[in-house]
Amino acid sequence: MAAMIDPMPEVIVATPLKTVSRPYSFGEGISIRELTEIRWDSATVKNVIAEQEREELRETKFWLVAAKEYDTAFGSNSDELYDLAWIAAMSLQIICPTGAHHVFLKFQTRQDGWDNIGSRNPKRLCSTLLGRLAGASLEDQGLTQRFAAIYQGIRRAQEDKLVRIQNPVFLLEHGQQIGNPVLGTLFFVMGLDVLFMAGESSTFMERIGGFMGLDTLLFPPDAYLHRQPSIDVRQILRDLYDLRNIIAHGQEIPKTPYREPYPIMSTTGEQINRETLGYADILLEASLFLPNRRPPKAVHRRTL
Repeated sequence: MAAMIDPMPEVIVATPLKTVSRPYSFGEGISIRELTEIRWDSATVKNVIAEQEREELRETKFWLVAAKEYDTAFGSNSDELYDLAWIAAMSLQIICPTGAHHVFLKFQTRQDGWDNIGSRNPKRLCSTLLGRLAGASLEDQGLTQRFAAIYQGIRRAQEDKLVRIQNPVFLLEHGQQIGNPVLGTLFFVMGLDVLFMAGESSTFMERIGGFMGLDTLLFPPDAYLHRQPSIDVRQILRDLYDLRNIIAHGQEIPKTPYREPYPIMSTTGEQINRETLGYADILLEASLFLPNRRPPKAVHRRTL
């Protein structure tokens, strides 16, 4: 009788999620799933992150996972999973920028549970008010319909060194990490500038406005009361690029309109934000959500 061959152990890199309600399988080793029986007592990550962060990880129910079988979990071969998990994580931020813990843990499976054998610890992705309101349920923002196309697009850009696509994704990540409304806006608008190959205000407005449709509502409804913010693309494009130029040229940000309070009104006339937000905060939200919004189908067909 032929000898039984032991299957190769599964190795995964996982990052914690808070905005999903069930598991998902996206193919090619990418999934959202529960990880039970993690051996936290021997986890290598406990030596590099604080106890409070470890407690957050222990309480995580669902994880975004990149998985593959390897002869051995150690060595550099399985490190490719870090890159795939990062691509998957940034794909979720494009679908709905909710912020994230953004720590990536490598595990190998054992009979008594998941053994954490490595980690990468980029800086946490900050959330915003509208990100928190809209992102209470990532599924409502088109997770199943949009994930595969976005993931494959970023993966191809990484593999083929497509700088025009790579840099906007890096700028999205860095802008969410920086935690500053003004500098975050600069990063996000720079990313849009690269993506649309604009280079100046008039081209920026023409290309983004033409692709998105100027009347497209910029933000999704909030996930709690389903109020639809009334701000559309037309209202913010010029101010976005003007603020980008003010920051990039080292000028003082004028009080009017950027540092004045700005209420977010719903399409039915209700004020959505209870906390005081300046207009610069609104522009941060706008620049973050522009890549998230899907243009009307008629506009999309005309501009491709």
